[in-house]
Amino acid sequence: MKRVEAKVVENRKEDPASEPDRDPNTWLIEAKLDEDILDWESVRLDFRFSEIDAEIVESSMSEADRFTVRTHGKSPLQKGDVIHFDIWKQNEG
Repeated sequence: MKRVEAKVVENRKEDPASEPDRDPNTWLIEAKLDEDILDWESVRLDFRFSEIDAEIVESSMSEADRFTVRTHGKSPLQKGDVIHFDIWKQNEG
C-alpha cells in the first residue's frame, strides 16, 4: 500500500445518457497525480470518504498519473483541491 495525493482537475456533472443507469445525479471527479503509478492498470484506489464527501459509485485509473471517481451526488471538491488516497497493488491486502 502507498498513500498518495492528487490534484482535482475537474468536477463535472455526468451526462445521464452516457451510462446504463441513466442516473441524473452522478458526477465525475478527475484528478492528476504528481507521479506515475507503476502497473496502474491493476491497482485499487481507496479514498478518504470525508474528502470526497459524496457517495462513491466507482473509481478507475485512466492513465499512469490520472484517475476518475464517479459519485452519486455532487462532491464539494473544486479544481485545484488536493485529495489523499491509498493505492493497493493487486497482490496486496
